[in-house]
Amino acid sequence: MSRMPLPAPGNIAPRTRRVWHHLGVTSASPVHTDAEYLDNLTRKIFISGFSGDPVATRWPRFREVFYAFDPGTVAEMPDLLIDHLQQDPGIIRNKRKLHATVANASEFVRIGEEFGSFHGYLRTLDDLPYERRAREICKRFASVGPNTVYYFLEDAGEPVPPVKPEGVKSKKKRLAKRSRERAR
Repeated sequence: MSRMPLPAPGNIAPRTRRVWHHLGVTSASPVHTDAEYLDNLTRKIFISGFSGDPVATRWPRFREVFYAFDPGTVAEMPDLLIDHLQQDPGIIRNKRKLHATVANASEFVRIGEEFGSFHGYLRTLDDLPYERRAREICKRFASVGPNTVYYFLEDAGEPVPPVKPEGVKSKKKRLAKRSRERAR
């Protein structure tokens, strides 16, 4: 298999990431800010466990109630406000995932203090094999498992294995399995 030649310096095209929607795959520019990374991670957490993407229509409201995913602001959200959000029909009201969003924002703040930004933190993981990077991220964040971290890194434009690692379910296979189970 031949390799593509590297572009000349100065002619490097910006990386794009694939963004999965229930109807297909589109391209978008890579994630850069901590707020964008937190937005992406939180969306992957809330999508987990659903067939299709019921989160898509509710995501504008998520961005409102979570202050555009500014990590410092979200990290300071009191439990009383999270309890109030559980009554909001405009979002998915999973208490565990709502609390995970606040906990993860706090982790983003800690990462920012230690590494300068979440992007800086990801760069410290560049030399690790995918499985180890995935484990490191799963350990740091609440409600993040193999599927969530794989699709989060993929959408963030980070390298992921072309063949999904063991434990990462294909969205199409998962949907087909649910259809078979319902037919029984």
